[in-house]
Amino acid sequence: MTPRRVLVVDDYDDARELLGLILKHVGFQVLLAANGADAVEIARREHPDVVVMDLFMPGMDGIEATRQIKADPAGRQVPVIAYTARTTPLGETEQLFSGVCIKPCPPDRLIAMLNAALEAA
Repeated sequence: MTPRRVLVVDDYDDARELLGLILKHVGFQVLLAANGADAVEIARREHPDVVVMDLFMPGMDGIEATRQIKADPAGRQVPVIAYTARTTPLGETEQLFSGVCIKPCPPDRLIAMLNAALEAA
């Protein structure tokens, strides 16, 4: 079985790298992006199966990056998990996401959300 490709987007290097290591350890092929613009470019080029998207980043935030990924026909059906420290509801933008994982999010919870999003896709 080919490993599922996950794009991890976070502007904090340590958070992005640690999450990438955890997901590699459980069998995902991991792509990393440090900001929203890079995430859009990598998603268009690499076609990940699922995305873990930090919402609050300088420049293009995760909400706009998700909108742009989903505006591309190849990315329209890609599940995106919002990965955020924000604890207030996302309002109408929540429909962009297959789930919301509040930081600090236990790795087993995030992995379960990724697997559920992949099964539903």
